[in-house]
Amino acid sequence: MDNNHKLALYVGYYLSRFNKEAYYNLGFKTQKKAHQKIGAILKVNPNTIKNMRDEFDPIHGFRVGWHQRPMSPSRLHIVNALEKLNEFDIRGIINDILTGSRNNLEKLLKIVSIDDKSLKNSKFILRGSTGKKAEEYFINYHSETSLPINGQLKDTRDLGCGYDFEVHSNNDIYYVEVKGLAKEKGGLLFTNKEWSKAKKYKEKYFVVLVKNIDKLPQIEIFRNPVNRLSAKKNLYTSINIQWIVSEKELR
Repeated sequence: MDNNHKLALYVGYYLSRFNKEAYYNLGFKTQKKAHQKIGAILKVNPNTIKNMRDEFDPIHGFRVGWHQRPMSPSRLHIVNALEKLNEFDIRGIINDILTGSRNNLEKLLKIVSIDDKSLKNSKFILRGSTGKKAEEYFINYHSETSLPINGQLKDTRDLGCGYDFEVHSNNDIYYVEVKGLAKEKGGLLFTNKEWSKAKKYKEKYFVVLVKNIDKLPQIEIFRNPVNRLSAKKNLYTSINIQWIVSEKELR
């Protein structure tokens, strides 16, 4: 992949994550014109810009996206590098790319090019339409079966606390993380926060895996997953934006 296509991936991520807001803030009235203009600037086919955006859609939910296939390592690296930045910060990076600024260009290209052999040819599925289907399936499943633990189910998906649900039962709180697989087989991705919470709560932490979610869903439950599942830690390069005032400016 050449450098222009690597930079186009950042644009695709931004367009996917912030959707209409992204197009508006970049000054475009239509998506078609945006793809054409961005493609011309980066010397990348406009349809490629659109397709790159669509590749990130499964984790953002504005469009159906390419949820049937795993996300490639280069895309995963961008997700992990940018996920903690807000719209304003990422827009600044995109504007630098589109205006030809060389600020931190090498760092951006390096992130995409990281050779992470543990992710190549993987079947990992990020939370997207598959994950959301699994979560909704679990809500109904718990209502009908009271598994994995009987009690009042509390939705914590939007709190970013390292699990999707709490179950309040007999003055105790149990924690449930739901994972979904489009097919019967595949691996799982845990964020560092999720795995840390699993280590902390041990027997009170459950992973509910919903397999084959698009056809005939099957439930598999792992209590204390850190004790039952073997996971490999992967370190990612994240982007943090700082503004530095040199010593000369302070004299």
